[in-house]
Amino acid sequence: MRILIIHEIDWEKKVVFEPHHLAELFSIQGHEIFVIDCAQPNSKDLVKGMHTRILSNYSRVYENANITLIRPASFLVKGLNRITHFFSCKKIIEKTIQEKGIERIFLYGSITNGIQTIKAAQKKNIPVIYRLLDISHSLINIPIVKHIAKRLESKVIRNSNLVLTTTKDLENYAVEMNAKKEKVKMFPLGINTDDFKPLKKSSELQKKIGIKEKDKVIIFVGTMYTFAGIENIINEFSFFEKNVKFIIIGGGPDFNKIKLQVKSKKLESNVILLGFIPQKKIAKYIALSDICLNPFEINEVTNRILPTKILEYLACKKPVLSTPLNGTKEILLNEKYGIVYAIQKEFVFKLSEILDNKLKLEKIGNDGFEYVTKNHDWKILNKTMIDELKNIK
Repeated sequence: MRILIIHEIDWEKKVVFEPHHLAELFSIQGHEIFVIDCAQPNSKDLVKGMHTRILSNYSRVYENANITLIRPASFLVKGLNRITHFFSCKKIIEKTIQEKGIERIFLYGSITNGIQTIKAAQKKNIPVIYRLLDISHSLINIPIVKHIAKRLESKVIRNSNLVLTTTKDLENYAVEMNAKKEKVKMFPLGINTDDFKPLKKSSELQKKIGIKEKDKVIIFVGTMYTFAGIENIINEFSFFEKNVKFIIIGGGPDFNKIKLQVKSKKLESNVILLGFIPQKKIAKYIALSDICLNPFEINEVTNRILPTKILEYLACKKPVLSTPLNGTKEILLNEKYGIVYAIQKEFVFKLSEILDNKLKLEKIGNDGFEYVTKNHDWKILNKTMIDELKNIK
């Protein structure tokens, strides 16, 4: 099949996640894959950004993958790149459909290029699968923009031939957004078991980042949004024993705020801020931990989702402590799935308590690994996803 994947992220700079895996795994299966993305602001590439760019034989994750990345022209200045992409992308989408003989469209974007995709696909009677990973409009803070984004998101969901959600709660959300119930179904999130797998602790790496053999290690991997819950853990860090070390991997809007918080509380020797780490190296750091964290605040952004980081932790055979997000609880029911839940007010207390029980942590980690490798491996799921694309009407 000739498949067009459309997203509103910067394909080259965004942290590798589901669309990157599926695009490249589809290509390995022998399908022709074309991707249209939205380049992020970059003052150094202003001139380059004014023209549509096509990168052939492209891959980021798998060596034998081969996709074509198409980057529509836009003005790469913050606040203007998405607006100009909004108006320029439809022509490129239509041209790609026509010239490449696209048979199926797999859509991730809703606000920046979703409506344009739906209209172009309807013209040529091409089926569109919309992949619902989260509630897009909820990430926007400006009320009027948020309202417009919600209307665009609803229109995309309503007009897609099939909506594939990652949780049951997001199925309900799709129906709330006017999708027909029979056109909505859940399809599990996947993980790359080549990159996320159990590894032995590296004494060299421990020494490099200041971890001793008797230290108890907790870890968070991901983007530091305000709702990530990291600030709360640092605020209550005095509750832990002195040998608890907290590794934080990732960056994001709140990174500098967290950095200042760590400094003000004089926790530099306990809280290890590593910034972004290449995905292929993250498992080495997870291997150093006793337990992995997902301390998200529960709100409209987080409550209906299953964060991929949780599945990646489990694939490394590590137990997880998470706040009880509805979307997560309905899939990962209890400790037999590798996870322990604690509400935000009790999170640090529960974490401190469970850190003292090594045998329990090991058992939870083993159970989670067994579950996740059977149910969330992209090498298996990508073939099932192709069946979904073939059978869509």
